[in-house]
Amino acid sequence: MSEGRAKLQHMALESTAFTLTERVDALADALRAAGVSQEQAASLLASAATASMHALMLDAVLDELKPVRIEPAVAPVGRASAPVPLAA
Repeated sequence: MSEGRAKLQHMALESTAFTLTERVDALADALRAAGVSQEQAASLLASAATASMHALMLDAVLDELKPVRIEPAVAPVGRASAPVPLAA
């Protein structure tokens, strides 16, 4: 993986992590405002944190699995490539 691509991938994961953190924080605020018990809120927040970690891990794995685009070779000018005979 090129250095530039690795840096962009890291930045994307960092951005996703920041967004997920903000959402878990918003969930905590909403649970507190709704008067949910501390035990229930802790359980829900633990599940949200676990789901966030799974989402980040999946994002990283899928980013690594993206196929690399390979440009086709260009035939020399003035020379057409001959068809390749196939065995019968």
